[in-house]
Amino acid sequence: MHGYNSAMEWSAANPARPLEVVDLETGNIGSVLKMLVRIGVAPRVVRAASEVSGEVPVVLPGVGHFSRAAAALDASGMRRRLGELHAANLPFLGICLGAQLMALRSEEGSGEGLGWLGTEIRRFPDVGTDGSRLRVPHMAWQPFRPPDGALPFAVPPGRMYFAHSYFIDPAPIPGQSLCESEFGGVRFCSVARSRHAIGAQFHPEKSHRFGMGFFSGWVEWAWQELLSR
Repeated sequence: MHGYNSAMEWSAANPARPLEVVDLETGNIGSVLKMLVRIGVAPRVVRAASEVSGEVPVVLPGVGHFSRAAAALDASGMRRRLGELHAANLPFLGICLGAQLMALRSEEGSGEGLGWLGTEIRRFPDVGTDGSRLRVPHMAWQPFRPPDGALPFAVPPGRMYFAHSYFIDPAPIPGQSLCESEFGGVRFCSVARSRHAIGAQFHPEKSHRFGMGFFSGWVEWAWQELLSR
């Protein structure tokens, strides 16, 4: 039993809307859970495909190595289950490595991504486009001002915290790369979309009020999509 019968029942009975947070055991998800609770969400951690209800939005956080996370997708049965939910247009949010797993594969190592984004994950070069040496990983606050209508939900302009050595290459996916940022002259995808799946390269859970605004906007959109079915 998942503890709820339908999205409609939960939204009417409990103001703390439920989400399922996938734990691939590749990194600490505690900060994500705390942020979700803070904005009025009731997160439930799932570690196996059988635990994913398919009734509420899903969040896939991630830090660490792409290959290990890809292997965890297979070992847990999550690869197939998340693929089913993607095909069914269930709202999904991938964060950092979780967003990168939406791509085909990564230069970081072996293993296949979910294949929802028709691109690969690249490593930042050691030298920027102006010839200056880059300090990788890219760890910095950067402005985040999505163009009007770029995202399916409203996000106030602000800044987000990035911490990554690898990035989603936006060049092959102009129709899926919703927002782009730059590091050392190298453009990378900061937000991507495939169907109802959104991938965010930054860490909203570490981005204070700006991250809260992003999470809140996504949660509201995700539930509107579910309840309109």
